[in-house]
Amino acid sequence: MSALAEQRSWSVLVVEDDPYVAKLHTRLVDLSPGFRTVATATSGEEAYALVARLQPDLAIVDLSMPGSDGVSFLRALRQANHPTEVIVVTAAREAKLVREVMHLGVLDYLVKPFAPERLQQSLAAFHSRARTLRRPQLTQDEVDRIQGGATRAPRLPKGLRRSTLVAVRNVLDAGGRPLTALEVGQAVGIARVTARRYLEYLEVIGAVVVERQCNGPGRPRNQYRYPTHDARA
Repeated sequence: MSALAEQRSWSVLVVEDDPYVAKLHTRLVDLSPGFRTVATATSGEEAYALVARLQPDLAIVDLSMPGSDGVSFLRALRQANHPTEVIVVTAAREAKLVREVMHLGVLDYLVKPFAPERLQQSLAAFHSRARTLRRPQLTQDEVDRIQGGATRAPRLPKGLRRSTLVAVRNVLDAGGRPLTALEVGQAVGIARVTARRYLEYLEVIGAVVVERQCNGPGRPRNQYRYPTHDARA
């Protein structure tokens, strides 16, 4: 079982008036470890009623719907101070609309059509953010990661990919204990040597610390954890 699946199951509301697209989004959610779809809605009014009744952790919302549209739904959600987080999926690309929706506090804005992996990436980012925000105090590195701003996007060393770095950090975040390069590599689907390069980079920038375990003769085994790991347990 993956580290994500071992955590609590995040409840998701799919808000989409196209039955085929709603079914596709539901399938992607339910195939993502640690997530489950609890309901679907075809209008903003129906979505708001379901949020009030079910209190889902996350809503995946299309902006174009009959009746009360997605933007109206988002406004009502924020005015009522509902804690449900939102990922927007829409064909709308207008900069003014994107800015308005971002001001309403959505986690991500996905433009249709998008690859299934893009939604799964958003779900993984939600998981990491939600778990981090449950802690009583945050480090600067944790704040930078969850806000998604440019402050956390320095140029990576040659050969390192940002998507793989995000996957490595998510594995460390979900692991709940110090992990070796081999364990991280197996979880991400990369070689141990490659995982070690990413972990060593995270150590250099101060995002992780290394614990060297000496178990008998031979070289010590390195394990990697966040600096505040003990406070997270």
